[in-house]
Amino acid sequence: SLNDSVFDRLLAVTGTTTVIIDRESGAVVWQPESPAEADDEPPVPLIAFDSSGESFAIGGRGEHVIDQYSVPTGEVTSTRFGAPPRLRWLGFSPGDHYLLALARQTGAATVWRAGETEPHLPDVFGTMDYCSAAFHPDGEHCAMGTWSGFLVIHRLSDGAEVDAREAHHSGLNAIGFTPDGSLLLTGGDDGKLLAWEVTR
Repeated sequence: SLNDSVFDRLLAVTGTTTVIIDRESGAVVWQPESPAEADDEPPVPLIAFDSSGESFAIGGRGEHVIDQYSVPTGEVTSTRFGAPPRLRWLGFSPGDHYLLALARQTGAATVWRAGETEPHLPDVFGTMDYCSAAFHPDGEHCAMGTWSGFLVIHRLSDGAEVDAREAHHSGLNAIGFTPDGSLLLTGGDDGKLLAWEVTR
């Protein structure tokens, strides 16, 4: 999987190798200190850059933690606990107020608030089978799609569902907001691409 930093300077690559490189020089900026141990089905880590591009979170390495690293120093700056050991999706909200992880097998969502190490509202976010997610540009709302094609928009501060509807007849695998946040685009296994007016 590939994830570009906001400055288009860094490129994170995960899979059989996990590494962050500087696109301009080709230099390795960061890589794990030791390679993951061999496994029948080795975990594939995911990396998400914060909005500054000066730090990143990495999870899905088979452990129940997500570590945040400083790009300049390569050192761990914080650790978030209660994470799924294998991830389908990982990302920071605009403004970095929240970090969201989706579990690979179950689709359970885990949300952390900035500066906190334990999950935020685990009884609210960890109960659905999500397969996709996207943050609203305001950084305070998140849309999530389920395997059954259902769409939910949560207000992250209190977990309230501000919109919920059947969007597709099967897996809602692609989701994203327009830059102004007025529309939400969804793509499903039913072969449809749909646009929805956003209610917050």
